[in-house]
Amino acid sequence: MQCPPLHGERIIKREGEDPFKHPVVRKWYEILLSEWKSTKPYAILLPCTSIKPYHLSRTHKLAYAIMRGFEEKVQFYSVSEPMLLVPREYEDCYPFNSYDYPPSMMTKEEREEFVELLAKVLINVRNMHSYIIGILPKHHYSVVKEASEISGININLYPYGRLPFKTISEVLNNLKEMMKARHT
Repeated sequence: MQCPPLHGERIIKREGEDPFKHPVVRKWYEILLSEWKSTKPYAILLPCTSIKPYHLSRTHKLAYAIMRGFEEKVQFYSVSEPMLLVPREYEDCYPFNSYDYPPSMMTKEEREEFVELLAKVLINVRNMHSYIIGILPKHHYSVVKEASEISGININLYPYGRLPFKTISEVLNNLKEMMKARHT
């Protein structure tokens, strides 16, 4: 899949700056809402990671390995501040492979902005997928939960703390078994 037509410098969260308002990030929202399409029935939301691209992180490697063989049915997204949702296909593309926004630096106003913007995107994404699952740490879990409540979108959310590999393995192996049962 071709990368979105986005170019620029590395996007870094700095004190007093709101990356949700960055011109490249805003352009991504337009693309995500008007051009992004997926026909896969299942969507899996994972958190963004400090490691870019995300697929180099241990949690994403595990998730992708468990779902190997089901790529035509499963759409992976990374929940990201400030990118909102990043489809797996774009992980190697700018700006998704070239930003840094530690959640600890997020202001109260930016968190509210994150929830509101994500709610709009979830409405759009819901029209593409029959089933949405989120396997997320506390911060991303709470943001997605609030956004799903605002948007009225049902997401099967699974939080994790110190045991991300256990939670990801259990949830995705159960999903895989359910998918196999539906197609036998």
